[in-house]
Amino acid sequence: MRNCLGVLLLLVMLGCQTSWIASNASGVVSRMAGSRTPGELLSEAELPAGWRSALEELPLLLNFAKEAGLNVGGAYQRIDVDRDPVSYIVVAANPRNLELHHWDFPVVGMAPYKGYRFLEHAEEEKNRLLAEDMIAEVYPVSAFSSLGWFPETLPGGVLSLPATQRVRLIFHELVHRTIFFNGRADLNESLANHFGNLLARRWFEEVEGRKGSHLLLLDREIQDEETLREYLYQLQKSWSPQTYTEELVALSLTLEQESWMSQMGQQNSVRKWTLPTILMWQVYDAGAWPWQELWQECDQDFQVLKWRIRQDFPGTP
Repeated sequence: MRNCLGVLLLLVMLGCQTSWIASNASGVVSRMAGSRTPGELLSEAELPAGWRSALEELPLLLNFAKEAGLNVGGAYQRIDVDRDPVSYIVVAANPRNLELHHWDFPVVGMAPYKGYRFLEHAEEEKNRLLAEDMIAEVYPVSAFSSLGWFPETLPGGVLSLPATQRVRLIFHELVHRTIFFNGRADLNESLANHFGNLLARRWFEEVEGRKGSHLLLLDREIQDEETLREYLYQLQKSWSPQTYTEELVALSLTLEQESWMSQMGQQNSVRKWTLPTILMWQVYDAGAWPWQELWQECDQDFQVLKWRIRQDFPGTP
């Protein structure tokens, strides 16, 4: 309860620290209040599929992240057992210039998504944007980061994810906790995806070896993402406001015919690709910046990397 009151006070004092918190302060506090410790859950005779092994692995995973230099702090010491999505985000794009719509938030700055605790509120925002001739979508959110401002809970839905996706997601959010630049979603999400992948590879190699099944699956998923990335970038080189709808249809047919190496790749090939989803994929593109080169130049130190980004990347506060 003390943590919940502290979070509420922080939100009142600072306004908001992420676009998710901006629309979901009451949801953060409510879900924290209903959370449980891993020990409490492990003492139960029955748990949802996959939860027991994921809960047993969690402290080892967090310790690995801490030793790698991530700001783990008090994150994920409790589990949010609510089965509903953490929140729902709205993303939108302008078909006249093929650019993402951005929302302006206190402290955090501009972001190409806006989160809501309840689906109906997200749908209201979507409909408002549709009325302005935008193309808008609503997506469920499986996890979030407090950026280190308070000890966030781990959503139970993350425990149900396949191991490769669960580990990548946890590392992704912990990277946000460690390095975050206001108003630069393109940097933040790309960086978190790159290092989420990198640390996941190291984790599976450490626990299973280089020929472990999860490492092999992870490499296939990353390769499929690279293949998809190339298709999307080729599309963006040629499309225009007059032709993009036809090119989206052609893209969908091409993706369905591609030979994918992982289930994730197959799922991406049949998803509904719209203007906002393609532009958001670019925001999350792990290969959009020379992270690996910078990582080596920074002696694989996250604090040095943070300083280096501030020095070398225009527009980073």
